[in-house]
Amino acid sequence: MRGIKGKQLYKLLFYGVIFAVAAMGALVYTGVREIRRDAAVVAVESSARGLSGAVTVLLNAVRNSNQEMGQGLLKSLEPAALRKEFGAVLKEHQNLEAILVSDGQGMRYMLTRRFGGMVEAVPDEMHTVLKWELLKDGKPSDQPFTGWALDLGEVDRSLSNEFSHLEPGQVNWRSAGRFHHVKVAWITASSLVDSDSGQRLMLSFAFPAEVILSQLSEAEHGGAERIFLYWGDGRAMPVGGLGEDVGPDLAGQALTPDKLPDPVVRKAVSGLAALEAGTPDKPFSFVSGGETWWTWAMPLSIFGDTLSLGVAVPRKNVLSALTSDSFLQAGAVVLILMAFGVLFVLHRNRGRIESLGLRREAAITAGDVIDLVRAGEGGRLEFKQTLRFNLKSGKNGKEIEHACLKTVSAFLNTEGGTLLIGVADDGTVTGFDEDHFESDDKALLHFNNLVDRHIGTEFSRYIDSRVIEVGEKRVLRVHCVPAPAPAILDAAKGEEFYVRSGPASRCLTLKQFHDWLRKHQ
Repeated sequence: MRGIKGKQLYKLLFYGVIFAVAAMGALVYTGVREIRRDAAVVAVESSARGLSGAVTVLLNAVRNSNQEMGQGLLKSLEPAALRKEFGAVLKEHQNLEAILVSDGQGMRYMLTRRFGGMVEAVPDEMHTVLKWELLKDGKPSDQPFTGWALDLGEVDRSLSNEFSHLEPGQVNWRSAGRFHHVKVAWITASSLVDSDSGQRLMLSFAFPAEVILSQLSEAEHGGAERIFLYWGDGRAMPVGGLGEDVGPDLAGQALTPDKLPDPVVRKAVSGLAALEAGTPDKPFSFVSGGETWWTWAMPLSIFGDTLSLGVAVPRKNVLSALTSDSFLQAGAVVLILMAFGVLFVLHRNRGRIESLGLRREAAITAGDVIDLVRAGEGGRLEFKQTLRFNLKSGKNGKEIEHACLKTVSAFLNTEGGTLLIGVADDGTVTGFDEDHFESDDKALLHFNNLVDRHIGTEFSRYIDSRVIEVGEKRVLRVHCVPAPAPAILDAAKGEEFYVRSGPASRCLTLKQFHDWLRKHQ
């Protein structure tokens, strides 16, 4: 048989709806997750970049503290001129601790706030030793001062390497406490400048870490609820005032993850430390306290200590109405209801659907009828020579009509099939001329009336009948598909229920009919 069978068509549609709804749900869920992730990435990166701008504001306030800086900067590299220029800057900006000038060879000059005044360090011409001066009120003090132990060679190598890695316009943030002989954490911001003489130099400003953290704490932080400075070696400084208080004994110190009191920052830093590269190219997520967080560390260092600005943003701060859990839940309910609705409609119209599928099997040409005849009678094909004329008695008989109708009802109650009226049992195409219908239309009308009267009008939709001319003979082809309800034949002796059993139609007893109903419910 050709085409999709009725039951196969129904199953295809039934499971197709389930698959389509499941696929749609999966696509929506995956899409929402991607939207969530993209929104989180944007929120985290925007927060980090916004906060880095706040740190840059702090640096610019120092660099542009007077009209000369940025334009008439470094008019002279003589210590006296630098002492005056940088001394004014340090006096104006109390949160600034030191200023360094260096070039490709290393340090050229340093002025730092120490010992109740300022300390000046200038290397000799050979860059072997430093000359230290303790300044009071901007002038050299008479008090003897030898400075502090500092490996000038190490300092020169570090500064010259930083100088070689910087490009004009770039700012490099790095640790600097060891250059200044201080126990607290200092951070320098270095950038290239051109002196009035045209010489390219590197200018470095040193800030206590607490100043950077305070600037970050007061800045607009977007969706970030945790902010911290992060070093590539796995240490971090949390910003106080956001989240859990870090305490005065830990504030301003670079801590390993196990010493960080805030569980969110601890997990964020641990995740960053676990990465091979030290900092991720894109934000990543983790769970803390039942809440999903997104974190990222934006590199502030171009060279050196790989200092980064870390932020952690809770998922709730990046969810929109279309990406919330309630939207997903509501969407799932809508999809389920839609699926149930479509499946209910399919179930109610199961018979029609199966009919649409199986009618493709119906013979519609003379060649189709010949192919069926050659196949011979079987469970889904039966031959009758006439519709109403009894060849033995020579007159019309109800028993002939009954024989045709019981075959039709059996097909309806089983797997469908085709009745060919006008074909003898041996397969000879005889036509149904003995029935003496005035026309083909009259023959079809008579057959349809029999179905309506003895089986039921509601079953006519599962029966397709037509007259097909085979050679010079006319054959009434009746094609049936399985009906969704029992097709009971109203016969002269009472109601009968038939099913196909091999090439025959078998009438079931009441008990057998009851068992059939249970199996087909």
